[in-house]
Amino acid sequence: MNKGKLIPWSLFCVLTLPGCESQAEYDAEGLFKQVSPSIVTIRTYDEEGHQQGQGSGVVVDKGKIVTNCHVVREANNLKVFNDSQEYTASWTLTDPSRDICILTANSLEAPSIKIRKINDVKIGEAIFAVGNPLGFGLSVTAGLVSSISPYRDEQTIVASVPLSPGSSGGGLFDTRGRLLGITTAILTAGQNLNIVLPADWITELSKRGIAPPSQPVIPGPEPRWAEEARALQRAANLPELEKHVRKWLETQPKSALAATYLGLTLIDKNPTEAEAKLRETIRLDDKNEFAYLILAKLLYQQHHQKEANQLLQKAMLLTPYHSSLYSTKAEWLLAEGKAKEAYTSIKEAIRMEPSVVDYWRLLGYIADKLDHVDESVKAYQVSLRLNPMDDTLKQALANVQARNGKTDAARLTLGNENDNNSFTTETWILLGNTEWGRKRYGEAEKAFRKALESSTVSYTAWIGLGVVLAETNRLKEAEQAYDKAYALKPDNSKIAAEILTNRSNVKSKQGDKQGALLDIQAAIQIDPNSALIWRSFGRLKQESRDYKSVAEAFAKVVNSEIAKGEDWAFFGEALEVLGEKTKAREALEKAEKLDPNNPLVLQCLFGYYGRNGNLQKTLDYINQALKIDSTSAVNWSSKGYTLLKLGQLPEAINALETATSLDPQFANAWINLGEAQMRSNNLGKAIMFLEKAISLAPSALDAHLFLAQSYLGSRQVEKARTHANVLLKAQPEMLQALTILTLTELMVNNNAAALTNYRKIQSKNPQVAQTIKAKAISQGLPGAQKLPD
Repeated sequence: MNKGKLIPWSLFCVLTLPGCESQAEYDAEGLFKQVSPSIVTIRTYDEEGHQQGQGSGVVVDKGKIVTNCHVVREANNLKVFNDSQEYTASWTLTDPSRDICILTANSLEAPSIKIRKINDVKIGEAIFAVGNPLGFGLSVTAGLVSSISPYRDEQTIVASVPLSPGSSGGGLFDTRGRLLGITTAILTAGQNLNIVLPADWITELSKRGIAPPSQPVIPGPEPRWAEEARALQRAANLPELEKHVRKWLETQPKSALAATYLGLTLIDKNPTEAEAKLRETIRLDDKNEFAYLILAKLLYQQHHQKEANQLLQKAMLLTPYHSSLYSTKAEWLLAEGKAKEAYTSIKEAIRMEPSVVDYWRLLGYIADKLDHVDESVKAYQVSLRLNPMDDTLKQALANVQARNGKTDAARLTLGNENDNNSFTTETWILLGNTEWGRKRYGEAEKAFRKALESSTVSYTAWIGLGVVLAETNRLKEAEQAYDKAYALKPDNSKIAAEILTNRSNVKSKQGDKQGALLDIQAAIQIDPNSALIWRSFGRLKQESRDYKSVAEAFAKVVNSEIAKGEDWAFFGEALEVLGEKTKAREALEKAEKLDPNNPLVLQCLFGYYGRNGNLQKTLDYINQALKIDSTSAVNWSSKGYTLLKLGQLPEAINALETATSLDPQFANAWINLGEAQMRSNNLGKAIMFLEKAISLAPSALDAHLFLAQSYLGSRQVEKARTHANVLLKAQPEMLQALTILTLTELMVNNNAAALTNYRKIQSKNPQVAQTIKAKAISQGLPGAQKLPD
């Protein structure tokens, strides 16, 4: 976001504000030192004294430790370890529905942790998890709050922080060492998303908690039982699965998970027994979403659709992240003739677990029903990538292709794909375009190169290869591919214009702005009515800040059939710079209407309102953008700057720290953070952050100004003077810089030099000069009294 000029008075904040106290904030190392004395390792033992397992815990009161119930549920004896010391512990309080428990170790002297409520937790804020993963000792990992989401009917924290087995029961802390919650469940190892139980629940244990059971009501399964059952289920080996779970139930007769698997095996063989088993399982454990799902499927088969849907909905409320729930719902909706609703549900299943062949198969079938031909084809193609030996998938894909006039593609699908001789150049190009559309760029490149092996003079293959190379950021190779394509271009002028436009875009990304401009101008000469070419021309001119040309180019684009929200946004931004604010706002409103969730559109909107002083509306659009992409450093920096201008300094600092952690090379975020710390009178931090900003952007004048002010406030005269002189070199009459020099000269009794600078200020703005004199006198600076009125 562009910043407005600072009023001269702003530089006195560092001289006049009283010392501000701020609670210490930590990086990972500092946080670990602060809280690790309050983290314990918990080890569980069986009746014979053999260690069963281990977890982590957090000290919340003298001798009181909070952890997950599942860490200690099966233990006969407990020990906790803290600072190399061993203590005997007992399980004294439990809230089983929330999986949170209290252990007591009377001789433990570890300090307790302060608790922070979930209502105060912000999405996107930095967090740290401390525990003992894998038993290798206490460790700390960093991440962000991803969301506040329901899990088993209650609000919990979803955190993007790496966890491993053994982390259960550990603590999730904010940057000030306050406990946000207890780490408990890993949602996806690939994305490091984890469920964290809110720390509020700890304080509610005194009301909700009960004494732990003398024996577990439903023993947890040994890992090998569950793992083998899952493997047999995936293999659809129901006879062996039934044998396995019956042995499992002999060992653990009250295992809810084993009973659920048994119900699954009996659905077709003995539905009455299956239903009885599943209902008994739910009676024993009413949070068992797997049992709800299997019972729902059984009832649906028996034409009890109403109760089946109720049970499926219950399972989805308990575990909203389980993909098979959504695929089951899609199947049922499709059977009821609700293809559009089924389409939405299967897409959600694929989003959660994109590697399941049957999900893509079902999407292909549903998309075909809805006449979404391209999507149906792509879905079946993905299915075949995941399971290339499935002949039924090949037939389904070929049927869709043949029905829609794609006979060559149908023959290719049913042919021998390993016989490269049967693939013509056109076939490889077709495959390349298909893979490109699915964003499988490696496969697309392979196909285009195969096309060129069979025909080096195919300009279409060279264009396709250039597109893939550009998308994968191999820009010089992409330019060379477009050179080849242009040399081979046919007489068709539109194709020549397309190649020139693509090459222009690649040259621009490489920094060859002049070459890019020559190509795009040549493309315009060939095809002056192409909105695609004018779009590229407008974006190129935007980079050089030629906003008149930007406005002219996008005026042609927005009146075309290809107009998107982004085009209206660029058009509006250019109109604003040209002073046409009403038209600019109308264009931005049009952009929002066309694409309300486009990050670039939202950035243009909050930029417009920020530059025009409507800070609350600016903040609203920034928050909307962050809901869509919480990892954008630009959006977090803009939010921090807006909060800074609204005077909400602590919130501004939190947002700006998030921006710098997301992109440590983003100079503007460091500048904003330095300014926020300066205005909070945290001059040491301000100086550190602003020096970082200048190392990234040496010519950033606002960074030099804030740094000069911070050095002035901390009475580091020479450093303040150095940065003020940088400002004056760029802007010789800059009042803020002259003021800093005047004050620094007074601080070192150089009254003559102070007077020289003071008179320059006085000649420009007498009122500011009087304000400087009064303030210098109030600060007791030598020579201040001698400054003329």
